Amino acid sequence: MIQMQTLASKIGLLIAMSLPLSLVQAETSVQKPSHSHYQVKDLEIGALPVKTIVPITAKTYAQALEQARVIAQDQNADIAEFRIDLLDFAADSKQVIKLGNELNQILKNKPLIATIRTANEGGNLKVSDQEYAAIYQQYLKQPFMQLLDVEMFRDSKQVNELTKLAHQKNVLVIMSNHDFQKTPSQQEIEQRLLKQAEMGADILKIAVMPQSKQDVMTLMNATLAVSQQTSKPLLTMSMGKLGAISRVATANMGGSLSFGMIGEASAPGQIDVTLLKQLLNTVQPE
Repeated sequence: MIQMQTLASKIGLLIAMSLPLSLVQAETSVQKPSHSHYQVKDLEIGALPVKTIVPITAKTYAQALEQARVIAQDQNADIAEFRIDLLDFAADSKQVIKLGNELNQILKNKPLIATIRTANEGGNLKVSDQEYAAIYQQYLKQPFMQLLDVEMFRDSKQVNELTKLAHQKNVLVIMSNHDFQKTPSQQEIEQRLLKQAEMGADILKIAVMPQSKQDVMTLMNATLAVSQQTSKPLLTMSMGKLGAISRVATANMGGSLSFGMIGEASAPGQIDVTLLKQLLNTVQPE
């Protein structure tokens, strides 16, 4: 444990030293808006400390239940994400809803995110915009989740209707975008996140793939810039090993959430949640 704490302190120092002066100057010269805070079960999302999300990556019903039990018992895991598209029976909404309700009960005071990551954005389920909306509408009749991941680049009318329906059911919307090939320009990342806010998202999310160290800084610069323009909590990450530092540095860039893992990762570059929590506690402002 002492060795891990020492490692966390060293990495935290490296992160602080790696941040360019321009970021520090931007931090002090711009008045940041107060972030929106959401009370979800026993968790306050949007307030420090940064909250950790651990994905349920199971293929079978039994595996999903077991993973939920592990997450429920792990003090370093704040939120569980139910990756529905990874299930062997992802197309069976009745079974998914039944499982979702059981997961929610197992997690007790920990919030649950329901996510269908489509093939369009690196997921396992290939569905049309109409099918995507219809599945989520089924889930929202009697929600088993507290947060719903909605991909921003689905049909705009469907996204708007799903967002309104989720809010009617007291479910928060994480609006998301994923690029597993590259990192868009800083301006483009900022525009996408701010567009999500305009579309009614409660939490703004983007995940990009870096091809260089500069790409990682582009993502972090964009996160900082957007945090100074919106009160919405941010969930941003640069993926892969190269981008792993962004999952920790987000604490200093205005981010509110970060993905960790227990066992199997749901995206490249995720850090074990115990180490992630220690690193976040080391670097984030008080």
